[in-house]
Amino acid sequence: MNTKEWLHKKLPLTALILALTFFVLSMTGNNSGDDTEDVAAKAARRLKDRIEILDSHIRTALDADKDKIALLDGIPEDMVIYRYVNDSLQFWSNQFTILNDDIASRHVFQMLTDRKSRIVSFLTDAEEDFTYMNLGPKWYLVKLVQEEVDVKVIAGLEIKNTLIDDIRRNENGINPKLGIPGKYSVLPLNHTGGSTVEIDGQPLFKIIQDTSQAIPFFDNSLLRWVSLLLLAIAIVMFLAGHRTIKVYAVVVFTLTVLCAVSYIWGIQMTGATDLFSPTVYADGQVFFSLGSLILINLYITLLITCTFLIRNRLTALARKDRRHRRRNILIYGAITTVTGVLTALYTNMTLKSLLMNSNISMELYRWNMNIPYTILVYLSYTGLLFCILLLIQSLRPVVKEFTGWKYDLFKPKTLVLFAIICGTYFTVTSSILGFRKEQDRVTVWANRLSVDRDLSLEIQLRSAEEAIAYDQLISALSHLENTEGMVLNRISEYYLSRITKAYNLHVTIFKDGNIDGIRTFNNILHNATAIAKDSRFFFMTDTNGHSSYAGLFMFYNPQKGVTRMLLHIESNSNRDDRGYYSILGRFSKPGDINIPSYYSYAKYKDDRLMSYKGNYPYPTKYDFAEKGLFKDSNREVMRMNGNIHFMNLVSENEFIMISRPKRGGLVYFVSFSYLCLALSGILSIFAHSRNRKKVFKRNYFKTRINTILFVSSFLILISMTIISIAFVYKRNEENMYNLMSSKITTIQAMLDRQVRTVRNWQDINTAEFSAMMESIGNTTKSDITLYTPNGKVFRSTTPEVFEKMIIGSRIDETAYYNICHLNQRFFIQQEKITDYKYWVLYAPISNDSGQLVAIAGVPYTDRSFDFRREAFFHAALIINLFLLLLIGSLLFSIREVNSLFSPLIEMGKKMNVADIHDLKLIRYTREDEISSLVDAYNKMVMDLSESTRQLAQAERDKAWSQMARQVAHEIKNPLTPIKLQIQRLIRLKEKNNPAWEERFDEVSAVVLEHIDILTETANEFSTFAKLYSEEPVLLDLDKTLKDQLLIFDNKDDVRISYLGMENAYVMAPKPQLIRVFVNLITNAIQAVEIMQKEASENGEEKPAGRVVISLRNSTKDGYYDIVFDDSGPGVHEDNLNKLFTPNFTTKSSGTGLGLAICRNIIEKCEGEIRYQRSFALGGASFIVTIPRHQG
Repeated sequence: MNTKEWLHKKLPLTALILALTFFVLSMTGNNSGDDTEDVAAKAARRLKDRIEILDSHIRTALDADKDKIALLDGIPEDMVIYRYVNDSLQFWSNQFTILNDDIASRHVFQMLTDRKSRIVSFLTDAEEDFTYMNLGPKWYLVKLVQEEVDVKVIAGLEIKNTLIDDIRRNENGINPKLGIPGKYSVLPLNHTGGSTVEIDGQPLFKIIQDTSQAIPFFDNSLLRWVSLLLLAIAIVMFLAGHRTIKVYAVVVFTLTVLCAVSYIWGIQMTGATDLFSPTVYADGQVFFSLGSLILINLYITLLITCTFLIRNRLTALARKDRRHRRRNILIYGAITTVTGVLTALYTNMTLKSLLMNSNISMELYRWNMNIPYTILVYLSYTGLLFCILLLIQSLRPVVKEFTGWKYDLFKPKTLVLFAIICGTYFTVTSSILGFRKEQDRVTVWANRLSVDRDLSLEIQLRSAEEAIAYDQLISALSHLENTEGMVLNRISEYYLSRITKAYNLHVTIFKDGNIDGIRTFNNILHNATAIAKDSRFFFMTDTNGHSSYAGLFMFYNPQKGVTRMLLHIESNSNRDDRGYYSILGRFSKPGDINIPSYYSYAKYKDDRLMSYKGNYPYPTKYDFAEKGLFKDSNREVMRMNGNIHFMNLVSENEFIMISRPKRGGLVYFVSFSYLCLALSGILSIFAHSRNRKKVFKRNYFKTRINTILFVSSFLILISMTIISIAFVYKRNEENMYNLMSSKITTIQAMLDRQVRTVRNWQDINTAEFSAMMESIGNTTKSDITLYTPNGKVFRSTTPEVFEKMIIGSRIDETAYYNICHLNQRFFIQQEKITDYKYWVLYAPISNDSGQLVAIAGVPYTDRSFDFRREAFFHAALIINLFLLLLIGSLLFSIREVNSLFSPLIEMGKKMNVADIHDLKLIRYTREDEISSLVDAYNKMVMDLSESTRQLAQAERDKAWSQMARQVAHEIKNPLTPIKLQIQRLIRLKEKNNPAWEERFDEVSAVVLEHIDILTETANEFSTFAKLYSEEPVLLDLDKTLKDQLLIFDNKDDVRISYLGMENAYVMAPKPQLIRVFVNLITNAIQAVEIMQKEASENGEEKPAGRVVISLRNSTKDGYYDIVFDDSGPGVHEDNLNKLFTPNFTTKSSGTGLGLAICRNIIEKCEGEIRYQRSFALGGASFIVTIPRHQG
């Protein structure tokens, strides 16, 4: 079975079986019900395996020397090991995200200042058996192991991370190594329902199916959607194997129902998945989601594909009515053209709508945005564009009918051109619309940047202002040392709890007589703006354009004097370019903007630069009126200094400029190249060559040489690609490492200068040092965290990430070991928060005596230069370049190998295809290994030519000798009876026999009859002799046939009919072709007359005689058929093999050369003649197939 038969017969059935299988599997998975017992049993088995691994690490920790710090290797990420010696934490692997891990400590004031805090650590609740415990945002199975009095190990196995559950609602946050499906939740034992997970009879937690969100019956099952797609493929492939109008109608109806059902399912799934969510894309009720758009595009693609498959049937119907054939074909062409135009308009309209009304980008250089959806969109619209190609190919019969021009759009070169056109369309369209959408996005940014003050925040500040000012606990704490944290907790928990997620609160307390405090208060009073009359809160903007609020409070104590408290309130968006905020990006409030790092922006007021951010050097003064800007619109675009500047006028005297570097032409070329390569690969499956003659040949050496050259080129280029990409990535990593080392060295030096005279970390655990840390952090755009020499955090410019227990309060154990025990000057490593990876820089902070005071930890988030983006672009560019080189080398190697083997191939073609008389010399000008072979071939051709000439001469002599004998035989046969009759008549005459006169008429008739036979014989031999001497001329078949039928118009008992067609021209020798027509018509009439004569002689009713000659287009492309049907007896089966051989005849008289001559004539015209039984008349049917004139 060949490939075509497999596609038409086996593939539809295979696709249907797979579709049913996937659908049943998806239904089985969907109807599994609340089988929590089975899930709990499986989870228990996996949990037991994890506990065994944890126990082995606990044993390692217990066996370690209690006088030394150990670094445990190979601890999985979901396990935590804490080892205590005398209730002091000695070392740890991974860490619990809790504030207090000191199992011996007691906190006096936390209960008063922070309602969420505990007097003792959560870890004091650990027992010898596993306990399901909530530690920060995570839930663990925690156990305490103690074999010696002074050594304890507290170990935990992570079960659930609520931080993941909070951030990505499509995940349940459960440890994936437990194998619990996403629709289940893990809850404590006190929860009702569900199934309990037990280990060795001890219940630990419960597994409950999550019913918080109703799951539709037709949910987002990948298997179900795959089954629907396979079913659609099976339907289309069935039509490909059964191309009839009825099957087409059934297939279209079935596809319509299938797509309608899928569309309804999509409506039911609205909001359940991003694909059918209006948050990704929506444009009206029809295109309510990206999924609905993809379904409609797929339906149109399948519908046009099905119509293309039966195009020949449609054109056959159009030609069926011969009188209105051209009109029907014109209607077919008009409908096809209109369909193509509507498809093109729909494609452009919906693509524009998609790009403008969604967050999907088709710009390949924006590689990190919705890649799966981008690929889906590209495939969908490639299908629509391919449908336009199918419709143009469907117009071929129309073009051929009216112009005679034939074309084939499925040739490889044409498909490559089509891929280039599609690539150009996608690149240009996505770039233009992407830029337009970028303008709209930048306008939104500009409007948001123009608004500095937060009215809702100011209302909350006003409502809490008096309560803070007269809080007696805050007043009392403000007069004590190092109480800023307690005051901050008090304010955050009791007064401003609703703003802590969106804003950072910092408390600084200045004691009585502190000059810095007085200066700071006076600065704010003179330069900031009060949010309301007589308010203690002020709005202010720094030199970088960052806005914030400050609250000024004073508390009086008769013994301590006046204490000033500064409450600084800063939006998280003001710190989004530094530290943990840049990494997590999850603390900003709704409405905040997230401008990518490669943008810069500046705010101008009264032509003066008020604030800025980014790397672009904005001018300090910019007169937009002098530049002629904003005359016709509130937004302008300028290209200057290698950047694109988006100018937005936000008020009469204020405008915002947002800038980014221009994208070079190389970026668009890389995108275009990738698109062309991908589309060419997809369309290559449709490339084929029609009317290819099957020549069985073995290209053994040629194929293997091409393969070796391709493989060697591929290996070389892929090696160069890997080396180049590795070099780029290594270079970028080295550059990034140099930047990180420079940054941590700078911060280390700045901190070292501040701790020269201090003795220990308690000396710098002050508000003044926190302010200094904040200053260094602002200067270096970094978050700084200080750890004690024991690895415990005590100061940070972003304390909220520790207070909210997003990050553990301990330094990473590997960094601690390298800093404290290997004494490294700094240590850089990659760490992870949930699934976010980032770099952290560590360095020891020492005083003048070299004593370790603290350890600084700095998350590296400098986005001024995006190494990942640069590395990705360089890798894409290198891969693109090498792909093009690979294709070029492949084409070049094929060309060279083909030219190398072309003489050999030409020899084979000429020796296999050509007649021995037509062998021609091969021109080969090179002097190489093949030239001797070509010379030998040419010598052989010349020798064969001479031998053939001599042989042909001998054969001609022999043929004429045989012809002479045949002529003599044919002439002798009628001459003998003529001679006998004349001799008989002479004898009667000489004897004066009166009967001679009576015999004269009889003898005359016999002689004349034999003379006619001689004449016919002479004519046939004359035709045979002139068979190769007449030149072909342009001949109108329809007119020629009509002219010949006039000769036979005198037959009363035989009705001759003719069905012709106009403009049927051929190139043929006219006399010889007429000879064929006359011979075949004569044979048909004679066959009918013989049958009628035999019926009369037998006393039967004479049957009606009919002869039908028809001229039509042949089923063989580029040919006409002339069919001669008669109602005679036909040819007996025993005579079929001898029908066209010379000297064979079924007549009582004749030479038997008629049909042989007809066949030779037709073959001379590059046609053929064949016989079959007439289906219409029941007699003989001779079909002459002759090529049409292509002029």
